[in-house]
Amino acid sequence: MMSKQNVLLIHGILMNPLEMRFLGWQLEKSGFHVHYIFYRSVLKTPLENAHVIHNKIKKLKLKQLHIVAHSLGGLISMHLFNQFDDTPDGRVVMLGSPVNGGSYIAKKVQNWPIISPLLAKSMHNALSGKDIPKWTTKREWGMIAGTKSAGLGLFTGGLPSLSDGTVLLEETYHKQQTAHITVNTSHSGLLFSKQVAKLTSNFLNSGEF
Repeated sequence: MMSKQNVLLIHGILMNPLEMRFLGWQLEKSGFHVHYIFYRSVLKTPLENAHVIHNKIKKLKLKQLHIVAHSLGGLISMHLFNQFDDTPDGRVVMLGSPVNGGSYIAKKVQNWPIISPLLAKSMHNALSGKDIPKWTTKREWGMIAGTKSAGLGLFTGGLPSLSDGTVLLEETYHKQQTAHITVNTSHSGLLFSKQVAKLTSNFLNSGEF
């Protein structure tokens, strides 16, 4: 009997592992052993949270581990691979992560009185688009991007181009991705879509969507 493949789910900004549970259940149905991680996006920087995730991975003591990361979690994953070369082998799937130039919407609202303290730690080296770590791993890397404009952008005067309501489609492309696919889903909806779960499973198994 073959052992199950391991996958670590990394949530996005202002979220927690509970929002990743639906996706996790779907992946478990597809035969994966799912692990979860919590990090503090308000209190720690992406680099500091990469250390948190690295510590979690070390405690798991696995030889193989896929990474599935939503939104900011994808940028933190880039810090993880940039800083540590002892992460177990595995593929990477990002869901709506603004890896190309950071987040238009985050930059637009970063100085709003209520929003500012919530985003401050995650702007530098991540959502600002400045000094995002280079992709230094040879892992197969797939991106699933939403194109249903329903999200934060509706409350900020709209977004300038096709988006998932929070992240622009153009922000999800990166020259070192090995696969990219779009779905008619909003930013948060990426976590609650059976189609997205199936595409994620396909990529983790084969390197293709």
